[in-house]
Amino acid sequence: MNRLNDTIEVINSFINLSFKLGVALGGAVFIFYCWRIGYFPQDASVGDGLLLILLAIAFGGFYLFFIVCLTSLGIVLGPVWCGLQKLFSLLLIICKKITKKNIKHHPFTIEKARIEFWFFAMLGIFFVIWFSRFDIKILLTLTLCVWGCALMWSTYQQNYRDIFILEHKETPTDDDIKRLKNLNSAQPFIVVIFLILPLLVGGVTGELLDGTMRLANLRKDAAVVHIKEPYVTYAVEYGLTGEKSNFGGEYSKFSNVAILFNGFGRNVVIEMKKPIGTVSLAIPSDHVYIIQK
Repeated sequence: MNRLNDTIEVINSFINLSFKLGVALGGAVFIFYCWRIGYFPQDASVGDGLLLILLAIAFGGFYLFFIVCLTSLGIVLGPVWCGLQKLFSLLLIICKKITKKNIKHHPFTIEKARIEFWFFAMLGIFFVIWFSRFDIKILLTLTLCVWGCALMWSTYQQNYRDIFILEHKETPTDDDIKRLKNLNSAQPFIVVIFLILPLLVGGVTGELLDGTMRLANLRKDAAVVHIKEPYVTYAVEYGLTGEKSNFGGEYSKFSNVAILFNGFGRNVVIEMKKPIGTVSLAIPSDHVYIIQK
């Protein structure tokens, strides 16, 4: 009976911890996205925990899938990294002969790609092209991110095999024990670097946030909206012209509108294109009808 009570207590603690972590991660995603679009709902409260957990699940799932695809692409491109490393080693040899200095280089190895890596690698190519949109700077940072994820994954796997061998050694030496301790200490840091690398290097944090909001159904990229006065007048003041609406004379219809924020709080944030630039408007939800294309 005591064992059952202990198990229930552990489960309750795990659920409480998961809820708190979900609210924290969802809150961070929510705050960063609001900062990104330049709007923060005045009626937001900490009590909206379920929405924050939904955002955490959406962001976590989308982000992990993104990492898996980039890592798989990096593993599949292993021969390319190997060729670049040989070229780099050749350049180091030339530099040593010219400068007469001993330049140290620690070679790296990338895991061999298994068959399942190829499917996710194809999706990784799609992510790289989609997020970079052929912008050279973002393309280069994503390429660096692909290599870094593959390197971190390969290093973790190689360390795992070494740990297994050392732990099952019958008579380990002092050096073996020391190396085993260092490897076990390094593994958590490798995991942390592996998980945060795309956020730090990829240059696609904003795109990931947008994707999370789409998954949570808080954002739509293209919709038709019918706006009620006096907010039609506000739109006209910004140089936006609507069409006649079937919802009545007080409404105007606007097409190809991006819904930046909806479903949380009293306002809907929309973005409309002008001949030059875009305009964002915050409209009370009872003054707008959204029709998704």
